Amino acid sequence: MKTFAVKAWVIGLLLSLVTNLCSAAAADWRNLSPKEKDKIQRNYQRWEKLPPQDKEHLREEWDRWQRLPPDERDRLRQRYDDQRRRRND
Repeated sequence: MKTFAVKAWVIGLLLSLVTNLCSAAAADWRNLSPKEKDKIQRNYQRWEKLPPQDKEHLREEWDRWQRLPPDERDRLRQRYDDQRRRRND
């Protein structure tokens, strides 16, 4: 029981620190709709279940995306949106 209390206290402390460090993110979170919050939580749960090699691959892909010039990112976003729109029609 004592171990659980210590773990809970440490987790609480870490959450408190993260909250203070990320006040802007917290404000953004408060502005999200319940549907958006639910989607973020589901994505996080999926991320937690991924094997380490898949996480590493996704991090590499994210880094590659970040290195793209903004106009190239915009072009790819537009292409993705067009494809998604066609699938839903």
